[in-house]
Amino acid sequence: MKSKILSAILLVMVVCSSAYASLPSVTMLSTKTCPACAQMAKVLNQIDKEYGGKIETSHIYLEDEPELAEEYQVRYVPMLIFRDSEGKEIAREIGYRPKGEVLKTFADNGIKM
Repeated sequence: MKSKILSAILLVMVVCSSAYASLPSVTMLSTKTCPACAQMAKVLNQIDKEYGGKIETSHIYLEDEPELAEEYQVRYVPMLIFRDSEGKEIAREIGYRPKGEVLKTFADNGIKM
């Protein structure tokens, strides 16, 4: 009886986790005064509009969360951190990137749009 209950619980966990699997993502770490960061934010907004539901984008200001600068060893901004749908970091890039280069980073890591 216990094994049937455990099997049922495991099945529900697998179904729920696949139903709520996250999307590939790109997170930008930046500062509020960085001109390249402002331009990169525009690119991420474009990607969000065109690929919402396929790619998640987020933006973190290091002035608001300074501990992340140390955690991610940020030396230059903007820093882009790319993750697959399982949350594993697949790439890290520094500096402004046009939309095509951002999308190419996903493609180069096997993520299709």
